[in-house]
Amino acid sequence: MVRGKFFHIVLSVIMALILIGSFYVEYTIQRNWNVMDHSIMVSFLSPVISRTLKPTNLDNFPNYAFPVLRVEEIDKLIKTRIDKSTFKVAMNKNLSDKDRETISACIIQYSYLYHVDPLLITAVIEQESGFNPKVQSIQGAVGLMQIMPALYNELKPQLGLSDDPTSICDNIKAGTFYLSKRIQRWNDNVYWGLVAYFAGDGGVAKIKEQGKELYDKTGTSTQQYAVAILGKLYENYLILNREFPVPANTYSINFVVRFLQ
Repeated sequence: MVRGKFFHIVLSVIMALILIGSFYVEYTIQRNWNVMDHSIMVSFLSPVISRTLKPTNLDNFPNYAFPVLRVEEIDKLIKTRIDKSTFKVAMNKNLSDKDRETISACIIQYSYLYHVDPLLITAVIEQESGFNPKVQSIQGAVGLMQIMPALYNELKPQLGLSDDPTSICDNIKAGTFYLSKRIQRWNDNVYWGLVAYFAGDGGVAKIKEQGKELYDKTGTSTQQYAVAILGKLYENYLILNREFPVPANTYSINFVVRFLQ
């Protein structure tokens, strides 16, 4: 009996210390962000530290002019994201060089065709599928950009898609087209465009009307989804040593220890 209570106390103390240590790590990163080596953050800490980017004003997150990028840069970015994700089991560690090159080429092709930042599309793909072309969600969404089969079939005649929604290029084409339309629908606001990609235009309208977040079957909220992708977008610019093209006074960067999320 006494031994059991002692073990319980020791375990509680250990858990409390881990929790305090985690909060300290998060606080230290927040406080020292301006003097930190960003490459260390991306390559070393990203497996355990999640970066999010939240617009200061959700209704006024500005559209921005994104840079011209080469296929080789996207290929390097994807390789870096996968190689540096030691503890991210959702990432597709078995992605072949050929498939990675195809993904990179299709991101460039359809991002510029539909006027969407290719680094945003890369961030969406990482969030949605971990660069796994064959993944399927519990809700039935498939492929790199997690397109619902019904939506894919709806877009098929308009975009000239194949019958296979997991096709790398066709999935990216459909997803990029759909995201571009959602961003346009919500006054070129990337934040609300991402929320609409996740929850539909009706979801955005409901959030704006009721002021409450929506959740999917995994318990992820619309805001968690959008700010996580925007955080990845920000990191993508850091990895490629590009200046983030959104005014600094329009967003805040936050860091969260992953197991606390």
